[in-house]
Amino acid sequence: MKHQTVVLEPSTNTHTMKATSVKVEDLGAGILQLHIEGPGVVSHSEHNTIATEHPNVIKYVQQEVNPVTKGIQNAYD
Repeated sequence: MKHQTVVLEPSTNTHTMKATSVKVEDLGAGILQLHIEGPGVVSHSEHNTIATEHPNVIKYVQQEVNPVTKGIQNAYD
């Protein structure tokens, strides 16, 4: 069976979602809603694989306050 792989954030150290079908909806503020078909697997080089069979997955990007600009920004590893 063929699978689709989607990069979940544009960076050099990305998370990827692999499933039969993956549709991504950007909800803004670093939040993605993923609609998947079949078992889904999230991979990243720095931690264990996460597996799900639920068709709806929400991905949040952790945010933090920049102490210099006092603005909110995405957190980086």
